[in-house]
Amino acid sequence: GKTRDLFKEKFDFTQDMEFILCACADSDDVSSYQYEDGPGPDLATPLFDLRHNAKSAWNSAVIDILAQELKSKCTKEAWLITRSDAYLRDMIVDRYKRLRTTWKNAQPRLTDIGTLETPAETEARLLMQREQVLKETRQTTRRHSKYARRVSILNHIVKLKTEEKEDDLDAWKWLYDLVTELGE
Repeated sequence: GKTRDLFKEKFDFTQDMEFILCACADSDDVSSYQYEDGPGPDLATPLFDLRHNAKSAWNSAVIDILAQELKSKCTKEAWLITRSDAYLRDMIVDRYKRLRTTWKNAQPRLTDIGTLETPAETEARLLMQREQVLKETRQTTRRHSKYARRVSILNHIVKLKTEEKEDDLDAWKWLYDLVTELGE
């Protein structure tokens, strides 16, 4: 949660899909920094070089800046569990990787005829992908709810049968054990 909040604060977005609109570091600044001529990322408003992974010199510097900010928030807010610097850095790297994947998926792709997608085609592709994810999420939620409902009902029946000491208690216990063993 804290890593997500830090990214939202620094890059001014609320949903991951909005990250596709975030500014990218200027390629001239990145190359001059990489060859040790330039100043590097701005401490107040760092920008990622989304064309490269988290291991590039520029992105590594941005990640270090964000890790320092996250560590200072940790200290200032007196988190109950203190995390090592490496752990905080890994959390930021993982978040960057997920956001970069979102950004890369939103870039125009080649069509079947060899031209780049238009913005409308890119948007349509992203909407189709989003609808598919939402459909799968709904299916998973229904499956989890169905399982939880069955376990709850079986648990209640076993309790009732135990209280009344009925003959078919063993069968209900077996069914409860079977359903919980099979899982969702």
